[in-house]
Amino acid sequence: MSRHVERRDDSALVASKKNPPVRLLDDREDVCQKANPKLCVAFIGMGSQHPAMGRQLAEQYPLFLASIKENDRILMDVYGQPSLLDRTGLFIPGVECSLNPNGVWPLQDVILSFTYLQISLWDLIRSLGFRADFVLGTSVGEIAMGYASGHYDRTTAIGIATAFATTMSEVEGNGATIFVAVNAGRARLVIDEVLLQAGMTSGLWISSFHSPHAVAIAGTRTLINAMSAFLSTSKAFSGVFSMLLPQVGCAFHTPLMEPIEKPFKAALEKINLDHKLDARSPEARVMSTVDGYWLNRPLDSDYFWDNVLHPTKFGEIVQNLAHEEGENIVLLEIAPHPSMKTCVEQCGIRHVGLIRRPTPDTSVDVSNECLQVREAVHQLCNAGFRRELALGVLE
Repeated sequence: MSRHVERRDDSALVASKKNPPVRLLDDREDVCQKANPKLCVAFIGMGSQHPAMGRQLAEQYPLFLASIKENDRILMDVYGQPSLLDRTGLFIPGVECSLNPNGVWPLQDVILSFTYLQISLWDLIRSLGFRADFVLGTSVGEIAMGYASGHYDRTTAIGIATAFATTMSEVEGNGATIFVAVNAGRARLVIDEVLLQAGMTSGLWISSFHSPHAVAIAGTRTLINAMSAFLSTSKAFSGVFSMLLPQVGCAFHTPLMEPIEKPFKAALEKINLDHKLDARSPEARVMSTVDGYWLNRPLDSDYFWDNVLHPTKFGEIVQNLAHEEGENIVLLEIAPHPSMKTCVEQCGIRHVGLIRRPTPDTSVDVSNECLQVREAVHQLCNAGFRRELALGVLE
């Protein structure tokens, strides 16, 4: 289906003709046999980051590695920050990563590594000929969302990530987050009960509405630990799945973020947030997980502050897409690990994940990430975006 295939010149990201970018899936203009599928690309700003993420792709695909290095060059040359790659050893083949293998990293490293990875994965997917009809992001995933939708260019995206990274470190460790597989109404009952038992009137909030049957709750670390203990012993909530998220280093999307409003907005106001990727290209439509509907305001400092302070409405907007587009929608999740698969499927939309975190204590094939990307591309083809996959392109 030709409107989902867009050729893109990535020559600026390639060091030499000897190392060409990943080629298009097929040089022919195929006609899709299925009826008008639409691609929603979702940049998810939550776990599970790990030291090896993106490394196998960087080994195999010069375009991906060149994109990662360009992100780092901008971080240093434009924003005067030390190299993420030199400081951590992330992404670069043959370099040992200095970060904790369990993914519990300093907040600035989480934010920058997520942005690098998501931008470069999107560059790789675009080089294969795919483009998005719709784009959405959650939490720090909205940084790459703005890049992918054409609202601003790479330099602006890295600048926004830098503003996040430098100011969020001021609230690092101010709280914790727990995932709970209940609807919003039951989640509020749990919050009320835990606060009552602790003799508190506040300190816990729903930070993300993942789906009709799952939320994230954030708050002070003491109260989150109390909630975890309550859910494990309460008869009323026996059998409810819950999981502490140790990789989330602060209480994002809650009032506990309020102390950094001024420095955060001041950092963003130094960046040209209107610098577009390509003024000639139409933007993909954006659904905002901040507002819960189609984006109809600028991605400015006020918008990104709302992103930090207020709960994300991922489930709501995915349901809206399902209602408007029905079975025609396929959601491609771009993150270090497809954490939203179940939530997306609960909303009635087909999910395709791009790469996955290796299973602990399991020997992983060195080409694992590359095979995962190939599998994702096959799934997109089978959904109707392309009729066939050209052999050898992703090998």
